Amino acid sequence: MTDSLPDTNSFCRGVTRRWFFKDCGVGLASAAMYSLLQGEQARGATASTNALSPKQSHFAPKAKRVIYLFMAGAPSHLELFDNKPELAKWDGKLPPADLLKGYRAAFINPNSKLLGPKFKFAKHGESGAELSELLPHLATVADDIAIVKSMATDAFNHAPGQIMMNSGAQQFGRPSLGAWSMYGLGSESQDLPGFVVFSSGKKGPSGGSSNWGCGFLPTVNNGVLFRSGAEPVPSLSNPRGVDEQLQRDSLDSLRQLNELRLGATGDPEIAARISSFEMAY
Repeated sequence: MTDSLPDTNSFCRGVTRRWFFKDCGVGLASAAMYSLLQGEQARGATASTNALSPKQSHFAPKAKRVIYLFMAGAPSHLELFDNKPELAKWDGKLPPADLLKGYRAAFINPNSKLLGPKFKFAKHGESGAELSELLPHLATVADDIAIVKSMATDAFNHAPGQIMMNSGAQQFGRPSLGAWSMYGLGSESQDLPGFVVFSSGKKGPSGGSSNWGCGFLPTVNNGVLFRSGAEPVPSLSNPRGVDEQLQRDSLDSLRQLNELRLGATGDPEIAARISSFEMAY
């Protein structure tokens, strides 16, 4: 009798994420079964097939989590920590002809003059970090911080500059720093977002969601936005007149349509969307 039974271990080893989603669907029962198959004890596939597992790297990671503060809007770096003595010499003068040769920008014309820094700089700490008089308190901990001056871009508008800062490229579609961190470090939780974004203010950054997007990485690495205010997660609360049963029926109907499309295309974006709807519910 036992000889005729299938080799369950062999079956588990053959289960891949793509096969499961494409051939078994992504209903609640299927998702629960998949979660069990991916458990630490019953997992047959390697960790590399799980999008939330840490990835192999050249160096062992020293961090388990990352807290990254991006504060758009501030005085120019030329007035804070990036001293330009040569620029001060050219204050109020026309730039050298060869400096702007072949360069076109919306806010520069032939009569545009250079503007030098308006505040004094001084060296601080054993490192000799140059900070302006606008940062007297930061100057007291100059040896405890790292100031990166090697990053440069020709983007002069806010949105491309912010996207460049957070993804390394001015164009849309590149993974953000948070997405890369999520991809490399993985997530300890399979049921909660591993990468969350807290946005302050009414508008948020000029670059929009590209500042925390996953680009070409798996959708699970995309940042989940939390806004300030009474409703941190948009559309999480039911609108007036929609009770829990109606919401459940709506999600079930939407899930069935998504599953049909998922079965036809195998698009992991659809699987991630189904999962996010169920997580929010």
